[in-house]
Amino acid sequence: MSVTRGDFLKQLGKSLPGLVLGSGVAAAAQKVLGKVVAASGAMEGPAAPVMTPVKPGAGIEFLKHGPPDRNQIALTFDDGPTPGVTDLILDELKRRDLKATFFMIGRHIAAAPKLARRVLAEGHEIGNHTYTHPKLTTLPDTAVEAEIQKTQDIIAETLNFRSAWFRPPYGLLRQNQAPMLKAKNLGIVLWNVDPGDWAQPGEAKIIGTILAQITPGAVIVCHDRHLQTANSLPAMLDGLLARGFKPVTISTLLSQNRILT
Repeated sequence: MSVTRGDFLKQLGKSLPGLVLGSGVAAAAQKVLGKVVAASGAMEGPAAPVMTPVKPGAGIEFLKHGPPDRNQIALTFDDGPTPGVTDLILDELKRRDLKATFFMIGRHIAAAPKLARRVLAEGHEIGNHTYTHPKLTTLPDTAVEAEIQKTQDIIAETLNFRSAWFRPPYGLLRQNQAPMLKAKNLGIVLWNVDPGDWAQPGEAKIIGTILAQITPGAVIVCHDRHLQTANSLPAMLDGLLARGFKPVTISTLLSQNRILT
């Protein structure tokens, strides 16, 4: 019996009703999909993006894109700061006077505080990406709280800055974990364009995927961990600008002045 990707996602939603997925990097979902593919002969590949709606009245948004009525987009980088990569990315953004949002891991800030300060000093936005990058859906609430708060604390202590945005590692978060983000005045940001640069598919693939999928208001997820991402940036940025798209911070894209210093 052939099992389609849509059938798989529907079944996943029934078995894990509180789960919110970012996109193809949701590793747990991909593992299950791989088993379904092997058994059914369905097309291989990562699961398509899916997001379980928050219950009405919850007042908690899982943001994946901005307004489609203007050609601003958000270029975001996860998992840094990484010496030898993040600084190259900053150089290219500075040459074009463009801004981005960096969702940083707390322990990486501790390891490269000077680089983290440069990100902020050059006008970019810094978001919380937990302290150790765990799968939050596998942790008790106390551990999730510690991952978030420890990163908020180190950002405040090291950068004299308070993040306004949070991105869950792997794009995985349960609805019942979202209120602790709201209590800390942290907006939850996912994405709708993913070039898969974390898998290092090659610079041409990274650039081509982004330029093929870009639309007004898009949120692009990249990772400042590998040189392929940094090396793809000049052509990527020039391609976006040639198409009339301007990369801005998450707060600018969403027209929300949520940056607190």
